[in-house]
Amino acid sequence: MASGTVGYLVITAIEASGKNKDENYVWDSSDFEGYVKVELRGGARNIKVSTKKAGVQGTAILWNETMTLEVLEGANELRVMLCRDKLVQSGSGVKRGTSVIAACGIFVSDILDAVPIDKYFELFKPSAGGEGGFIRLGLDFVKDPNDLPRSRDAVPNGLPASGGAAQDAGSRKRKGRGAAWKVPLVLLALAAAGAGGFFGWKHYQETKDKDSSSKKDSSSSKDRKSKKK
Repeated sequence: MASGTVGYLVITAIEASGKNKDENYVWDSSDFEGYVKVELRGGARNIKVSTKKAGVQGTAILWNETMTLEVLEGANELRVMLCRDKLVQSGSGVKRGTSVIAACGIFVSDILDAVPIDKYFELFKPSAGGEGGFIRLGLDFVKDPNDLPRSRDAVPNGLPASGGAAQDAGSRKRKGRGAAWKVPLVLLALAAAGAGGFFGWKHYQETKDKDSSSKKDSSSSKDRKSKKK
């Protein structure tokens, strides 16, 4: 295990629903390919990884894809973002960028207290903070890298792992630790009400704004030093 590493978070992005708890469709479009970006923050560096893209089928997106993230000392927040590609105009032409459809945040401490987890988390839209549907995640934590899913892709630095292998490993652990909380689609409202560890878009947006402000302050400081020279 690398220095400063406390373990590994195994995340399975199972599916996302564009419906809110009142069964109303809340995504801006039903014709796009979406992917999940997850980011562990608070440690010596941020650990990021993304799923593959998958198209909307009806009102939902299905991935069933597992990722492994290294958990560093001090990591305290897991950001989960449902994204799609967008084209951005630049001086050199058109670039491919990222548009966040909806997002949520989960406290790492709450994940560690409750694993293994299989449940829906409510998503919120950027800026306005409106309802963004739900995402179903499977979450587990291991301390020993030897306990990670056995797959050539299961690299503990934020690269995707084999979904099937990860689920097999999760099933073996659940036999000895009790069944994970599995919430069917018809109980989305109950899942939202009981989403312990979820702290929503407000906190996500506040920390994002702080990051932007910090970068601006750093840039201004460098400019002042450059002018003095």
